[in-house]
Amino acid sequence: MPVFKYPIGLVERVIQGLSLEEVRDALFRLKCETDIIDDNILEVEVNPDRPDMYSIEGIKRAVYGLLRLEKGWNAPPVEDTPVTIVTSMPATRPYIGGAIIYNINIRDEDDLKQIIQFQEKLHDTIGRRRRKAAIGLHDLSKLPSRTLHYKELDLNTASFEPLTGGGKMSAKEVLASTEQGQKYGNISRRDEMHPFLLAGDSIIAMPPVINSSITAVEVGTKDVFVDVTGTDERIVSKTLDILVSNLAERPGARIGRVSIVAPDGSTMRTPRLERENTVLDVGLIRDVLGYEITAYEASLHLGYMRFNAKPTGKGRVLVEIPPFRADIIGAIDLVEDVAISIGYESLYPLGIDVSTRGKLEHATIMERRTRDIMIGLGFTEIMRLVLTSPDLALLSSKQPVEVRNPVQRDYSFLRPSIGVSLLGALRDNLHAPKPVKIFEIGPVAYVSGNSIVEKNMLGMAVMDDEVSIEQIQAPLYSLLRIMGIPFRPAPECAEKYYIPGRCGVLKLDGRTIALYGEVKPEILERLGVDYPVAIAEVDMEEIVGWKYRTSRRELEYR
Repeated sequence: MPVFKYPIGLVERVIQGLSLEEVRDALFRLKCETDIIDDNILEVEVNPDRPDMYSIEGIKRAVYGLLRLEKGWNAPPVEDTPVTIVTSMPATRPYIGGAIIYNINIRDEDDLKQIIQFQEKLHDTIGRRRRKAAIGLHDLSKLPSRTLHYKELDLNTASFEPLTGGGKMSAKEVLASTEQGQKYGNISRRDEMHPFLLAGDSIIAMPPVINSSITAVEVGTKDVFVDVTGTDERIVSKTLDILVSNLAERPGARIGRVSIVAPDGSTMRTPRLERENTVLDVGLIRDVLGYEITAYEASLHLGYMRFNAKPTGKGRVLVEIPPFRADIIGAIDLVEDVAISIGYESLYPLGIDVSTRGKLEHATIMERRTRDIMIGLGFTEIMRLVLTSPDLALLSSKQPVEVRNPVQRDYSFLRPSIGVSLLGALRDNLHAPKPVKIFEIGPVAYVSGNSIVEKNMLGMAVMDDEVSIEQIQAPLYSLLRIMGIPFRPAPECAEKYYIPGRCGVLKLDGRTIALYGEVKPEILERLGVDYPVAIAEVDMEEIVGWKYRTSRRELEYR
């Protein structure tokens, strides 16, 4: 979770009228953990779903509301400005928003550090480490021009002095020589082209990598120009709303809108500061919390959580969601905020009037029996992640499901078969005593036509100095016979990682229930597995379905 560090002197200066212990107690009620470091630093661990509390101003706003010192939210003063961004919508990072925050008045180094800390935590969370959105902060008084251009330039010819210093250099040198360039340089690069933000003829930013030194924000900066660029228009807009809404909480601050001119000549103004109206039924609060509450009381609690809310009659509350509350997705999120305002210590569990006895599902009983049988056959159960790497996922004949925006390459696909997971496990356990006999029961997913198929599968594998198809066929046949499955062999084998002629298929009522065979040596070599391997895969859903259709009664698990 995001962790923030604030000098206690800064906290006391911003959050006035409260002791440090009162602040910490309120933050605990707001799902934040706090600690005191070296007697002069307040460390705050904020829940990642509350980016509106990533700055000291956002913390103050939330704490003052919870402690009944303030209620609701008043939009800060907003005015139009002559600042214009003409965008060519670069292909790799097409969206941009801008804003001006007047009278931000950065007083000292602590103040500057907390603003930069706020910026970086937004980068890492809602901005997905700058891939979805990245923020640039500029001293408005240093802008060379009030007309800016957002466009692609050649990395070899574009030049500027980066914020880290070192003199003027080519953009390509910036990517190679700076820490930010090495870390973020490939996010929006397209061959030798990259997005840049220019004021007049001067480069002021290379989103999402680094800003130019000519517009550096420093102690004494009074007014700040903000740009947010990204690949998702909604995330760009919401990130800008959160940033300016928080910084505009400073005394005397006001917001300036910036004109964004698109390639087709259309114009919009940012920040949008979008507010959403929704209706909350008080009955949902009663059902979820078991707490008797009126619409008027609910509106008060939502007001303390910094929403604008009023009862509308018939047990409903009209709620205006402010632009900085990106975490409010549905009515249940508002119910949670009501619970926080009431205080969880004031909510008591209710006794259940009826007593019921649960029972295991048919599929669960079958899975447990299968596990017992596999262990009795000498196999060890493993549990692998459903996410897997491309080198394993693409081994299967089935088309794998690719994950959008994966955290890392090794977890960028859903496994299309249980066999690829077993191969990954064997690759990781080459030095285990032989023979290695493992099994797993778990879900797989693959693309079939225009839809995604999800199945629950059993996989078993044997790895030894010498392995033949019989060593996997025998336990597979034993398992199915013990379970009372009347299978029959079939000659075809569709899975491409099995050796042709050394694999087989089992059918039940004309439907495939199992594949088995020896794995191709070239695939094992590609994976770095030095021992022969045989694998069997069983469709648990087909077996469970057949059992249920034929028995029509609950199985007892003993």
